[in-house]
Amino acid sequence: MKEPLSVQELSELSLLSSGLAPGSLAPYIKKIENLLQRSESVITFSMSEEEKGDALLNFLHENLFRRYVTEQTRIDVLLDRGTYNCVSSAVIYMIITRYYSIPVIGILTEDHAFCHLPYSGSEGIDVETTTLHGFDPGSRKEFQSSFSGRTGYTYVPPGNYSARQEIGDLDMAGLILKNRIVELQKRNRQMEALTLAADHLALTGSDLAREDYYSSLQNAASYMNSRGEYQGGIDLLTTAAADEADFPSFLVETRSQLVYNAVAELLNSKKLDEADDYLFRHGSFLKESDRVNLELQIASRYLEQRASGPFNPRLIEDLYTAQERGVLTKNRAASMAAYHYSIESQKIAGSENNTAAYLFYLKAPEWIQSDREYRRIRAVLMDNTAIEYHNRVVQLLQDGREDEAAAVLEEGLQLIPSSSLLRQDKRKIAP
Repeated sequence: MKEPLSVQELSELSLLSSGLAPGSLAPYIKKIENLLQRSESVITFSMSEEEKGDALLNFLHENLFRRYVTEQTRIDVLLDRGTYNCVSSAVIYMIITRYYSIPVIGILTEDHAFCHLPYSGSEGIDVETTTLHGFDPGSRKEFQSSFSGRTGYTYVPPGNYSARQEIGDLDMAGLILKNRIVELQKRNRQMEALTLAADHLALTGSDLAREDYYSSLQNAASYMNSRGEYQGGIDLLTTAAADEADFPSFLVETRSQLVYNAVAELLNSKKLDEADDYLFRHGSFLKESDRVNLELQIASRYLEQRASGPFNPRLIEDLYTAQERGVLTKNRAASMAAYHYSIESQKIAGSENNTAAYLFYLKAPEWIQSDREYRRIRAVLMDNTAIEYHNRVVQLLQDGREDEAAAVLEEGLQLIPSSSLLRQDKRKIAP
């Protein structure tokens, strides 16, 4: 649509933005036409634009506007019930002034909208449509009490250019959709809000509508993320990005975070194959540093998983390679290797062969033996082995086989020369 819109175009667009289906517009278009015809009773040929604008605002408050409702932005509801807010009242005012070719435009502030007649005086004339006294509000003492006390807004005068933004017909009608979007977002109905935001963009194609659409995409994707619906959020943003040459960086970041969270959750659930596959399929959406980090985590978890299984010398080689490549720290690789050795040692010791378990554990490569966990487990196995030799010595002595006891004791001391238990045994059987 080319701006400024005609009365018919602005009427239809505002009703569509209110949520009406195209086939339901006719009764409300008729209501608007009746309202315009009735307004002719307050307009004379001799009136200036300012006088017409003031008279039309009075006409609306006397014949249509009944009660201010903060969230009532829909034009059909205003026509049916007379309830209005700043947006719905401003849009109707623009329609009725457009009927008389009065060049009224929309003004948007941070949280409020009103109208402006730009060619009257050096700064033009504002029209705060929510109040009967809103025509040129800065010149009327009665305006402040009737406006701010009821609406909660603060009037932004013409001189405050940084807080005011002129918007066209498309964006003014689009504010109806924007308000509906905000209300849905407040109730956490993010997908419905996104649908309206897409409608807003399709109807107006304006920069404001595009900003609202991107914001709604972000909210919907964040909502899916909070529910663990990572794939839904990724698909949503990917589909949106396909139609946008300059997809916003903050949405690219959001999609990256969704992928990261999805892989991280699979990792935490120990679903390593699924995590690896997910990263393969969606890794291109990640920041390079995050992708590398997840690859390292997956590789590390695979090694951890193998370290808990049956002893395999190949794993020891892979752990050594992993710490050289930076997949694992040297301490982490050594601890995992020590743990892997300990599992097999425990299996051997389970058959009450502590000595064999200890001897097996001593076969670990030197880079593992410096690990604290390795030294702890070795000490336990050494004590168990010493006890095993001690028990054999005691049994042989009880059987009167002193020479055999001495030989077994010597064997034990050669294996564990630091054992205080075996040294005590040696003193007891020494000649």
